[in-house]
Amino acid sequence: MDTNLIDKARTLINANYISTTLSTVNKNYDVNIAVITILEMIDDGTIICARFGADKTYANLKETGKGVFLVLITPDNKTKDGVRVYVELVDDQQEGEYFDRIKARLEETAYSAFPLKNCLVFRIVDILPVSMLKK
Repeated sequence: MDTNLIDKARTLINANYISTTLSTVNKNYDVNIAVITILEMIDDGTIICARFGADKTYANLKETGKGVFLVLITPDNKTKDGVRVYVELVDDQQEGEYFDRIKARLEETAYSAFPLKNCLVFRIVDILPVSMLKK
């Protein structure tokens, strides 16, 4: 993977923008998109994510294990920037180091009143720009 895209993904994922989404699909190809704002790219190949809702997304991940994070930013409302991060679910924790780490992150947000159900651990499969259009 391109080092610049990895660094960009880390910066955008770790910023926890409200515009971050996770798209998933079940075995029948029913698509779901959830806003996921409490997550952290902990190294070049791993993202951890707090789950305190998003039941349909969670069910899809348990069924297929695949998803795409999209971080879309529009700095001037005329241009767009961001990344698409393709992932596979590798762990689903209710305790442990990653669970404690994401719980601490959750507690520092406006969502701290919601109980943490899981810490989802993803392996990064690919990272692409939000747009691949060339002039």
